Formats: sequence, C-alpha cells, structure tokens
Amino acid sequence: MRQRLQQFYQQNVSSLRQKGSFTRNLAITLSGSTLSTIIGILLTPVVSRIYPPAAYGQFAVYNALISNLNLLTTLSYPGAFLLPRRRSQFLALVQLTVLISVVTCGLLAVGLGIVGPWLVKQLHVEAMGAWFYTLPLMLLMFNLNNILSTWYMRDKQFGKRVGVDIATNLASRAFTIGYGLLAHGNVVGLLLADFFNRITATVTLAVGSIRHEFKGLFRQVSWKRMRLVAHKYRDFPLVYMPGGYVYVASTQLPIFLLAPAFGAEAVGLYSFSMSLLEMPINVLGAAIAPVYMQKAAETYQEAPERLPGITLNLYYKLLYIGVLPFSIVTVYGDVIFRVVFGAKWEMAGVFTSYLGFYSLFKLLSLGTAGIYTIMERQKYYLYANIGLLIVRAAGLSFGVATHNLDLALLLFGVGSLLSTFAVDLHVLSLLKLPVARIALRTLLLIGAALLLVKLSRWGLTPLFPKFLAATVRP
Repeated sequence: MRQRLQQFYQQNVSSLRQKGSFTRNLAITLSGSTLSTIIGILLTPVVSRIYPPAAYGQFAVYNALISNLNLLTTLSYPGAFLLPRRRSQFLALVQLTVLISVVTCGLLAVGLGIVGPWLVKQLHVEAMGAWFYTLPLMLLMFNLNNILSTWYMRDKQFGKRVGVDIATNLASRAFTIGYGLLAHGNVVGLLLADFFNRITATVTLAVGSIRHEFKGLFRQVSWKRMRLVAHKYRDFPLVYMPGGYVYVASTQLPIFLLAPAFGAEAVGLYSFSMSLLEMPINVLGAAIAPVYMQKAAETYQEAPERLPGITLNLYYKLLYIGVLPFSIVTVYGDVIFRVVFGAKWEMAGVFTSYLGFYSLFKLLSLGTAGIYTIMERQKYYLYANIGLLIVRAAGLSFGVATHNLDLALLLFGVGSLLSTFAVDLHVLSLLKLPVARIALRTLLLIGAALLLVKLSRWGLTPLFPKFLAATVRP
C-alpha cells in the first residue's frame, strides 16, 4: 500500500513538473479558477447588499441578449479552432471568424439604432438608458475575447488565460462595488463593470505571446484559404451553431418568460440564484474544459481507444467533487442565502433548491459535452438541445399559465436535470461505455448524499427552529 501511494505521488509530481503535460495544465487552470471564484464568493455578499433584485434582473436581460447573439455573430467557428492540424488553416479560420464578427456587430449597431427604443420598452430595461446601446460593442469584445481565449487553449498556454481571469475578475468586482455605492445600486454599475471586464481581458490577451502572429495574420489574408476553411468546417454554422443557439435560448427562457409574467425582481432572484450555482461550475469549467478539450482532441486523433477511459475518469471525478456540495445547497439553500446575502435574497435560495441537482448534472457534462464536436457528431448536439428547449419551455409555460413562479422554476429544474443526464448517457454510449451501470452508480450516490443531508436538517430543525424553519412564501 505504501509503495503504491509512493508511486502515485511520484507519478503526479513528475507530471506536474513536465511542461505541457495534462496534469500540469490542469493544475495551473484549476488553481487560477479557484482563486478567481474565491474572490467572487467573498465579494458577492457585499454586492448583493448594494444592488436590489430588480437591478440583477435588468442586467440579466442584457446579458441574455449577448449570449443569444454571440453564436450568430461568429457562426460558431471558434468551436473548430482545435481541429485544424496545419497552422495556416487555423490562422485562416481566425481571420474568417474576426471578419464575420466585425461585420455582424456593425449590422447589429445599425439595427439597434432603428428598433432600439421599442426593444428597450419590450424588455423593461429603461433604467439602463443610453447604456443599453453599447450592446454591439460589448458583443464584439465578448467575441474577440472568446477567439483569443480559444487560441491560447490551442497553443496550450493555459497560464496566461488564468492570470487574465483573476486580474479582470478582481478589478470588475471592485468597480461594481465602487460604482454601486456611488449610484445607490443602479443597474448601470453592473453593466459598466462587465464592460470594463471584457475590454481589459481582451486587451490583455491580445498583448500576450500570440501578438507576434498578428502582423502575419492580417498581412497575409487569403480569401481563397478562408473560403476553403469555411467550407471544410461548415458543420459548425450549419449544425453546431443551431444546436448551440437552441441551448442558449433554452437557458435564457426563464429570463424572457418570467420578466413579462412576474417582473424584473423575479428575474433578478432567479439570475442571482443561477450565478451562485454556476460559480463552482465555472471554476471547474474554466480549469478543466480547455485542458480536457485539447487533450481529448489530441487523443482522438492519435490514440482514440484511450478516449473512453479519459472521459469516464473525468465524469466520476466531477461526480465525487460535486455531489455533496450540491446536496447541501439543495437542502439548505434558503438558509444560506438568508444569512450570507440578506433577507431580500432568501427566495433566491429557495429557487436554488429547485435548481441544485440540475447544476450538478451540468457540472458532469463538462466531461462529456465536447465529445460531439471531437467525434464530429454535431447533429446529436442539435437534437439534444432541441429536446432540452422543448422540455424547459413546457415546464416554464405551465408555471406561467398557472401564475406560479415556484412551480415554473421547479419544473424547469427537473426537466433540465433529466434532459442533461440523458445527453450525458448518450455521449458515454457513443464511447461504448457501460451506460446502465454508470447511471445506476450515479443515481445511488446522489440519492445517498441527498438523504444524508436531508436527515441532518430534519435532526437540527428542532434545535434551531427559527434558524432552520422552512421558508414560507409571502
């Protein structure tokens, strides 16, 4: 036993010291993402006491528009950046993506000048004023940041991305708090902080090590080569983009459906809840997804028989990491939000209880989502997201029709959970893994953890009745 532990330790230390290894890259990105999220967690209670739920709701609508337009204004070509083997093809793909993004964001600016006032009124974001019209510029920064981040991922320069994430996160949080105190929680503070974050991150990445290739990138523009890569990777705009757009639309459904039915405050509570749930997912996603995608793409090209083992190993690790924390959030959500963020956010904790286990399965999908792209099965990605959209829309629509916000989000969470789990199992089946055994093991572990945490609350409630009593809906 001692000899095995010593061997395990030596292997991992050796991998950590090896430049460019999977273990070293993962350690760099995980440590940076963890630090970035710790900053966010420590400062969120301060932010939540400055900005009201309505401000979060209006900002959520603005961000939802960016998320929906991102795929349309790049045609999803950044998703193909890891695939070209020749550098010339990769650079042509970058040229094509930048060109598409600049042109489409310009067209958006023109369109917004025409229908902007009507759109502001329909979305109930009048409090943003003229700042709402920064949408095209913010979207362009978002696209460029995505292009540069994926470029660093392809070149295995994960340390640079981590440093940028930490610096920009800290700066934007400080800006959010400072402006919020001066403007008494006006939504513009959230918007400007995000704007500052995007610009800073984009400029910092652009002046990094890849800047030496910019001169050649824009000097040696080959329209022929761009046409060739556009055709070669046409599945991304034709199949992957619709699938991605359907997924984003289904994710943003609560924002666009709840705002007219229940108001900006309900959207703010939901958005705040999801932002907290997604913090650990973003930590591991920013750390694992880039490294895993690069490694999985490389493995599939050079030794495809190893890909199932790598994917299943990551799936189980994510399950073991997430099952207990998400069980605690599901059972104690209302208490945690009331104590940490203030009484006005307690209902956001209730919504967190409805969405907790969906977030766990979203975490698990970090180890499976990229397989459709790597195996060039983008059509399944489209089908999966259409199914997810239908399930979510049905649940939310029923809740809206009965004017029951709790029911709407509960059905949204359960439907999302079941759909995401089904997609994970389908991906694992494509890799010829024992799906039934994996599903049973997953459900048993989740059930045991949930029961354990639920019993703890039942046992502690008589001792602390005022503190742990269930939230009563006003």
